[in-house]
Amino acid sequence: MTKKALKSPNAATLVWFAYAVITVLLAVLSSWALYSKADYGYPFWYDQLDIREHIQQYGPQNRFKSGLELLPAEQHWRAFEQIRDAVHDHGEGLATILYQPPGQSPRTLLHAAEVQHLQDVANLIDQGRWLFLVLLVLWLPAALALRRLGQPSMRRRLVAAVITLGAVLAWLGIAGPTEVFYQFHLWLFPADHQWFFYWQDSLMSTLMKAPVLFGGIAAVIALGALLLLPAFYWLGLIAAARLHRQKTQRQKNP
Repeated sequence: MTKKALKSPNAATLVWFAYAVITVLLAVLSSWALYSKADYGYPFWYDQLDIREHIQQYGPQNRFKSGLELLPAEQHWRAFEQIRDAVHDHGEGLATILYQPPGQSPRTLLHAAEVQHLQDVANLIDQGRWLFLVLLVLWLPAALALRRLGQPSMRRRLVAAVITLGAVLAWLGIAGPTEVFYQFHLWLFPADHQWFFYWQDSLMSTLMKAPVLFGGIAAVIALGALLLLPAFYWLGLIAAARLHRQKTQRQKNP
């Protein structure tokens, strides 16, 4: 490949797009990690989404476990926190999460299929951590490549961004957020593992008012990613420019 080809607008656009995707994913994963530290805002969503009323309705209908509706709100929050802690700790302790209805003996919160699903979630989170590290390794080299080729024109960047974002929004608009959410489950989790649970069959789903809660969580993660994106984007380019200047100075002053 000639030097002229490397400097072509198409090559610059391709490298810019790769760098943009890397920074977007870094921002999303960072926002996800930060929000997880706050238990995904569960106490806030508990009130906003009327989760207590939801538990009062579906808790007594559960065919496997009983008594969740008898607990105070703080113990519902604690149950969610224990699930969050476990899936962020490689799934450790999922099968031993307990709850105790008033005047009754302690019992495990999750049945076997729920434990299996949440273990799949824990595995996915572990993979997300590795993905973050890989992206972090690629981030600066991509910025350096973009610095070397030069950023494509604003028109090219806008066209690439609009086509990509338009495709995602079109999918969401045509299929609907719930179907998109389910499709990701089909892609991400083993085919022979249960991931869909009726509220009458799962205290986990009842506790989370799934998938309604996940919509609120996704909105906050997306907002956080939008705030973090400029930082990742410009910090990479600034670091690349600094490294380029240092290299040029060393070449001038060996």
